[in-house]
Order: sequence, then structure tokens, then C-alpha cells
Amino acid sequence: MFTLMGLILRENDRGETSKSVTVLTAEKGFIDVFVRGGKKSTKNSSPTQLFAYSKLCLDEKKNSKNQSVYYLNSCESDKLFYNLRLDAKRMALASYFSELLMYIRTEDASCGEILRLALNTLYFLNEGEKDMELLKSIFEFRLLCEAGFRPALLGCSVCMTYEADIMHFNLSTGMLECDKCCYNPDSIYDIELDKTMLYIIRFIALTEYKRLFAFKISEKYQKKLTAFTERFVKYNLKGKFPTLDFYRLL
Repeated sequence: MFTLMGLILRENDRGETSKSVTVLTAEKGFIDVFVRGGKKSTKNSSPTQLFAYSKLCLDEKKNSKNQSVYYLNSCESDKLFYNLRLDAKRMALASYFSELLMYIRTEDASCGEILRLALNTLYFLNEGEKDMELLKSIFEFRLLCEAGFRPALLGCSVCMTYEADIMHFNLSTGMLECDKCCYNPDSIYDIELDKTMLYIIRFIALTEYKRLFAFKISEKYQKKLTAFTERFVKYNLKGKFPTLDFYRLL
């Protein structure tokens, strides 16, 4: 038996009274936990509901393939992000974040930075203190950076120019080129970045977490940032995300 903190990302029914939950943890990455009587137990319902951040006491067993299977012994909620449930659009955006996290799911791996990003983003979304589109863009881009898709943003990959009036970001290579060195500016993978956009993208990708959410941008640059991060996600993950479509409908 052992104890860890985890964020509940998904609930699945298991029979008439039980359920399983997918949990994001710092130490073990994403794990599935079986909750006996979880659909009827009032003691366990709150700490194992969607988007609860809870202390989980788990029993670990091995199945026939020598894989770890986790069973909930006891639990205690730390943060429930209750306000998300009071607003359909915020709940839809949180569900999109969950879908992205499930898509990049890794097991038996350290996910401390990803968990920290998820908790910080949900906190600001729950409190309503930040623009939702900005939160979405920050989460999309920084999540992929933490998941191994961080692009090379320190300068032109050819001449190492740090910045220019126009820089080109190539989705297929993940590299920057200045306007003079850009080999194919008409490529379908090319995204033009002015100095402000380049600064915003570098900030999201590289800044420390205590400063990550401490900025605002204009509506003009938010539209550009939204287009950039959504293209970045679409290219690198190659997936379709129904929760994003639903969020856009609200």
C-alpha cells in the first residue's frame, strides 16, 4: 500500500456499483485505479470525481501479464475545482484539457511538470481570473513542450540570428529561420512570426512556472496565438478533439 496525490482525468463505469478512474500523478504518470463501489459510495465519490485533486491510498497488485493494477483503499480530496461545474464553457474547456492529457498519456514516467501545468491551468480557469482563450493557448503549447515537442526557439537555425522583423517557424522541423535564411516561405508548414509573436511563444515555451500565467496580450495577438497553438497541436498530435469542437459551439 502506498499514497500519492493525483488529478482525476476520467471516470469509467465498471459494473453496476464500481468504477475506474484515470489519474495523473507526478511519480507514476497516468494510472488507472479501480474504485470498488465507487458509483454509490458517498465517502469516495467526491475525491474521485472528475477534476478532483486528491490524496489516494492505493493497493498495487500484479495481473497475469505482470502489469501493475491499482485499487483504491482510501482517499481524501485536496482541491475539487468546484466552479468549473457551474459554467458549461469552462467545463468544456477543462474537458478539452483532459482530452489532450489523455492523448499524450505516458505510464511509469515522471510527470511532475505536466501535473503542475494542469493544476495551475485548472486553478485559473476555476477562479475565472484569466482570459479563457489565453489559458487554452498556454496549456496547449506548454503541454506539448513538456511532452517532448518543445521547438528550437533560440534563434535562426541557419545564421543564429536571435530575432528579426519577421521570423519563420517551420512546423515540420520545429525550427526558426530568419526572413533572409528562410528556404521556402511558401511552405504549408511555414508560420510567419513578428517580434511580438516570437516573444509570446518563447515566453510560453521557456519561462518558469511562477511567471507563466503572469501576462496579458491584445485581442489581435490572441487570435494569432490561438491559430498558432491549434496548428501546433494538430500537426504534432494528428488527432481530432471533439471537446474542442464542443467548446467552440458554446
